[in-house]
Parts: sequence; C-alpha cells; structure tokens
Amino acid sequence: MKKNLAKFVLTVYVLSTAIFYAVIPKAEMGEGLAAVFAEKKTEMNPTNFGIMCISAVYPNIDIKPVKAQSGTQEGGITQAGIGQTGTQESRTKGTGKESGSTEKPDVEVVVNDSDKDTKPRVFGKDPVVLIVHTHASEAYTPEPGFTYEPSDTLRTQDETRSVIRLGSEIARILEDAGIETLHDTTHNDYPSYDGSYARMQTIIESYLAQYPSIQMVLDVHRDAVEDRAGFPAALTAKIDGEEYARLMLVVGTDEGGLTHPRWQENLANALKLQALVNRSAPGLCRDIDLRTERFNQHETDGSLLCEFGASGNTLSQALRTARVFADVLVSFINGVAAAS
Repeated sequence: MKKNLAKFVLTVYVLSTAIFYAVIPKAEMGEGLAAVFAEKKTEMNPTNFGIMCISAVYPNIDIKPVKAQSGTQEGGITQAGIGQTGTQESRTKGTGKESGSTEKPDVEVVVNDSDKDTKPRVFGKDPVVLIVHTHASEAYTPEPGFTYEPSDTLRTQDETRSVIRLGSEIARILEDAGIETLHDTTHNDYPSYDGSYARMQTIIESYLAQYPSIQMVLDVHRDAVEDRAGFPAALTAKIDGEEYARLMLVVGTDEGGLTHPRWQENLANALKLQALVNRSAPGLCRDIDLRTERFNQHETDGSLLCEFGASGNTLSQALRTARVFADVLVSFINGVAAAS
C-alpha cells in the first residue's frame, strides 16, 4: 500500500512539475534557471530535470543545469529498491596479496605508528566538515608493488590502504584550503559488520553535540561490484590519460519508514556536487543513488555517502578521484559561505 502511494505521489509530482515548466512563463521560474534552459544547447537530461524540480521547490539554492559533453556520460539519478546494494559488500574473490608486477603505485606510503594519537584531528577552531567511515575496513584490489594484510575479503585494518586513506586525503586538502575538518577513523565494521550504521550514528551525534559548527558529514566508502564471473569489477573513467575510480553519491530518504526531514536538502547538495565534479572531470560521477534507507543522513542538511570506485578499483585510482572531489568540495563550501 505504501509503495503504491509513494509511486502515485512521485508520478503526480513529476507530471505537475513538467506541466509547470511547460505552462508557467519562463520569467516566473527564476532568472538564472530560465536563462539557462532558454538556450537551445542545454538538454533536458535527467540531471537537468532534477535540478529544475529542486530549484522550483527551493529557489534559494543556486543550481545551474549542465550541458552534455560529447563522449562523456551525463550524470543523473537512479532510484534503488530496498536493500544494501552499494553499501553492503558481496563476498568476492581475492586475497589482498601482491601481484607479480613491479609497477610503482601512485600512493604515498604512510608508516603506521602503533603509538600514534588515535584522537581525531581538528583542523581549526570551529570545524564545519566531519568525515567518517561506517565501513572503515573497505579496501581496494591490491596494486602491483605492495601488499596489505586483509582482515576479510578486500578489507583491511591498515588505515593507509583502506578508505580511511581517502578520508585523510580529503581532510588534508580541505585543511590546506582553510576549511576546518574533523576526520573520525573508528572501525565500526570490525570485528562485527552488523550494526555498523547504528554505531556510526552514535559517533556522529557525539561530534555534533561537541561541535555544533559542523554543517557537512561525509561518509566515505567504496562500492562493491562484481563482473559476470563473480570477480571484483572496476568502475573507471579515463581522464587526461589516467584512470580514475568513478564516484557515486548516495542519498537516503524517508521511504523506508525512518524520519528523515532533510533528504531534499541532501539531494540538492548531491545534485550540485555531481554537476560540479562532472564539469571538472567529465564522466567521473555516476548517477546519484537515491535510496529508501537514510544512512544517518538525517543528522545534517549537508550529509552525503560517497562511494569512491568499487572493490575492483585500485587505491591509486580512488585517490585521484578523492583529490578531484576535495577540490570541488572546497569551491562548493566557499560558494555556500559566500552566499550566506
């Protein structure tokens, strides 16, 4: 019954928006949006249609449609059904051991120090970004030239080889740009994977209580995709001769029954970031994954789950993408701050 009602509401919303766009004079749609859509070169693709809908409901959000570029994949929105696709990893083949090649990976080697301070680093007085990892042990296909000790299939407690390494890189770039950031490296998925999101929620709420200045929470993951043979698949985009792990932004909703009044704001941010990333690196962003689960994104208006590549990608590829995303994030945050 709920599913049928949701489908009906969604259908009515889409149709009414389409009619709104066709009937209402462009001058009444907002100067920026009307001007861009008036150009014949701008296509009514899934991303631009989504941007139009959100801009009509939230006129204060400055989102510009993007022109499709030849030879690149245009971003959009994909609505997934109930499940954990993209967040719960399937059992995949692989040992996490070194392959035979001696090619040097594009990864800065960081030595683990058993006596290091395990407290999160605070960049500045009032942090505005919190980076977390619900599944901190997620790792990538080992690259030629080094190994990591797996804690499970394509998972490791080595923070220099897991998605924690991506979080550290993003935090570094934000810090260098003067954006105060917290990076939590708690392993919520080890030794028990079950209950990871519940444990993560407690941690996020603790940070928000201690640092009310936090406006954005990024949950950094890597996706799990298999090829037809059941082996880990890589999701790559070739840019300027180098391979990058493709990025997917996951947005939770309240469709699963949990309270989530912020999901529209989260989606608006995801759409804008997707457009900015693809403008900076065409084809790097996959479709936004709109889900029935909320993934703790109800905690802030700026919550996003970011999937950097998949289990078949390498850490080098994921790091290249993380750097592009971080640079875009700097521009996005500075733009929001300037507009407020």
